[in-house]
Amino acid sequence: MVSDNAAGSSSGAPGWAVGGTADDVEHPGGSIPLSTGTVCELISNARRRAVIEHVAALDTEEGVGMGDLARTIAGEEHDIPPATVSAEQRKTVYVSLLQNHLPKLDAANVVAWNDRSGMVAHGECVDELAALVESIDRACDPDGV
Repeated sequence: MVSDNAAGSSSGAPGWAVGGTADDVEHPGGSIPLSTGTVCELISNARRRAVIEHVAALDTEEGVGMGDLARTIAGEEHDIPPATVSAEQRKTVYVSLLQNHLPKLDAANVVAWNDRSGMVAHGECVDELAALVESIDRACDPDGV
């Protein structure tokens, strides 16, 4: 959580996001062992952000199957309970996770994805990226352009 002193600045940005260097300004989740460009690319997609959020919410020794993850994300995207997601809605998300999003997140060690079993679990920095995304979400206007 961002402290009151770090919560804002005259520019409206969180204190951790303005000024200083990486050595003296830390985001709330700790250090991320990835380049700025890589982090920006990884969190630029809503489905990847959803994967990061859901995996970070798991216990560190717990995993989630791709099918369950796809159904949950499809439910969120369509604003319906996961149990009512159609096969086509689930399949669309599943294929994009399989072909695009999970390979990228796994290659960056954000999640640990076993493509044979379909299990997705914590990677090296999923918690830190989830904290960063949460901070960005809090700092942004949800109705903004």
